[in-house]
Amino acid sequence: MKKRYIPACALLLSLFMTVSVFASSLKDAKKELDSVSKNIEEAKDELTQIEEEKDEVRRQLNAIEKELKAKEDELAAVEKQLIKTQSELETTQQELQATEDELTQTQEELEELRADLDEAIHQAEEQERLNAARLRAMYMNSTASYLELLLESKSLNDLLNRVDMIVQMITYDQQVFENMLLYRDEVEDKKIACEDQEQKILDCLKEIEQKKSELEQKENEIKAAKKHISRQKSEIQTAQTEKEKLMSQLSEEEVRIREELNQMDKESKELEQKIRELTKAEEERRKAEEANKKADRGGSGKSHSSTGMIWPVPGYSHISSPFGYRIHPITKEYRMHKGIDISGVNIKNKPAAAVQDGTVILAQYYGTYGNTVIIDHGGGITSLYAHGSSINVSVGQQVKKGDTVLLIGSTGRSTGPHLHFEVRENGTPVNPLNYVPR
Repeated sequence: MKKRYIPACALLLSLFMTVSVFASSLKDAKKELDSVSKNIEEAKDELTQIEEEKDEVRRQLNAIEKELKAKEDELAAVEKQLIKTQSELETTQQELQATEDELTQTQEELEELRADLDEAIHQAEEQERLNAARLRAMYMNSTASYLELLLESKSLNDLLNRVDMIVQMITYDQQVFENMLLYRDEVEDKKIACEDQEQKILDCLKEIEQKKSELEQKENEIKAAKKHISRQKSEIQTAQTEKEKLMSQLSEEEVRIREELNQMDKESKELEQKIRELTKAEEERRKAEEANKKADRGGSGKSHSSTGMIWPVPGYSHISSPFGYRIHPITKEYRMHKGIDISGVNIKNKPAAAVQDGTVILAQYYGTYGNTVIIDHGGGITSLYAHGSSINVSVGQQVKKGDTVLLIGSTGRSTGPHLHFEVRENGTPVNPLNYVPR
C-alpha cells in the first residue's frame, strides 16, 4: 500500500508542477498583455494631450497672426503719416525760404525808403525854414503891408495887378505849406507801412519756425513709433517662429506616438495569439505527459539544463545597458529593460552564440526587436537574441552551445549596432547575469 502511495504522490506532484508551469507561463503572457493594453491607453491619453496642446498652439498662432497683421497695418499707417509729415516739412521749409527772401527784399526796400525819407525830411526842413522866414515877415508886416501895397497903386490897372500879385503870393505860400505837410504825411505813412510789413514778416517767420519745430518733433515721434512697432513686429515674428517650431515638434511627437500605438496594437494581437497557442500547446503537452506517466510511472523526458551557459558574444563583454528599469534611449521614457545590451567597437556583423544547447522556437523579424532568435533550453528557460543584421538559424533547428544564431546589427528600434540578450523563466524576463558568466 505504501509503495503504491509513493508513485501516486509523485504523479500528483508532477501534474501539479506541470499545471504550475502552464499557469505561470499563461499568467505571465496575460500579465504582459495587460501591460501592453495599459501602455496603449497611456499612449492614447498622451496623444489626446498632444492634440489639446496642438489646438492651444493653433489658437496662439492665430492670435499672433492677427496681432502681427494689426502691427503691420499700424506700421503702414505710421509710415504713411511719416511720408505726409516729411512732405509738410519740405513745404514749410520752402515757405520759410520764400518768406526769408521776401523779408530780405522788404528790408532793402525799407532802407531805400528811409534814405528817401531822410532826403524828404531835409527838404521839408528847408521848406519850413523858408516858410518860417516868410511867416515872420508876414507877421511883422501884418495885413498893413498888403494894404499899403494896394494904396500905393498908381492906377486902377496897377491896383488890380497888385491884388492879383498878393493873391498869388498867398496862394503860393499856402500851396508850399500844404505840399510840405502832405509830403511829410506820405513819408510817415510809408514808414509806418514798412514797419508794419516788417513786423508782419517777423511774426510770419516766427510762426513758420514754430511750425517747423512742431513738424520736426512730430517726425521724431513717428520715427520712434516706427522703430517701436518694428521691434514689436520682430518680437511677434520670433514668437510665431517658436510656436511654429513647437507645432512641428508636437506633430513629430504625435507621429511617433501613433507609430508606437500601431506597434503596441500589433504586439498586443500577437501576444493574444501566442497566449492562445501557448494554452493549446501546454494543454496538449500536459495530456501527452500524463499519458506517458500513466505508461511509465515516475518517468520523465530529458530536458536541457540551464547551467553551464556561456557568454553570448565572444570577445565583447561591455554592457551598455543593464537589466532593469532605465530611461529608454529613443522614447526617453522610464521603462523596464528586459535584458542586457552588449556593445563594443566594430561589433557589427560579429556572431552571437547560443549560450546553451536547445531548440530554436522563433527566428524572424519581430517588431521593435528587429531580427530575433529565441532558443528553448528546456525547464522553462529560454534565451533571446535581438537586433541582428541577419539570422543564421531556423525554427525547429537543434543548436549546440556556441553555435552562431545571428550576426549582430541594429535592426528594429535601435540606436546602434549591439546585441540585446534576454533570459526568461517560463516567459518572465530575469537578469541574464544570473545565468551567463561575464
